[in-house]
Amino acid sequence: HPDRIAVHCGNTQRSFREFADRVARLAGALQKLGMQTGDRVAMLSLNSDRYLEYQMAVPWGGGVLNPCNIRWSAAEILYSLDDSGSTILLVDETFRPMAEQFRGDSRTLRELIYCGDGEVPAGMHGYEALLAAADPVPDAARRGEDLAGILYTGGRTGFTKGVMLSHTNMGS
Repeated sequence: HPDRIAVHCGNTQRSFREFADRVARLAGALQKLGMQTGDRVAMLSLNSDRYLEYQMAVPWGGGVLNPCNIRWSAAEILYSLDDSGSTILLVDETFRPMAEQFRGDSRTLRELIYCGDGEVPAGMHGYEALLAAADPVPDAARRGEDLAGILYTGGRTGFTKGVMLSHTNMGS
């Protein structure tokens, strides 16, 4: 049912066909920004339709998810970005000021993508512009024991630990 509604977020509705196209285009855009198989891609954002696209597009393009915990301090988030080796960070308006700070402090981040609806901040790529300029790419077909994501624990002692989860782990 490609024309049925797949995503409804605020005033935005997208069919399964539109959603799949956006996922394949975002995967292509991330690859154009340098994402290669196994590269870590982080997102620091409130829930949205774009967050769902991120969750599907990163593995589609061969990357590894690193969703950031929005309740952590800037220092904790920066630690997880560098510890995981995240090279691309998608960020919404809520966390834009924090992401701008990360640009100078992170050892690993190379690219920032702005997922907000407002004007794209200097030094960041606009999410919708990236999608519009990208061609859809085929599924990288990462499966089974291939690394799918790094999710950080809320441990009680020291810094949080990154748990590496395979596609099998994430799907079970």
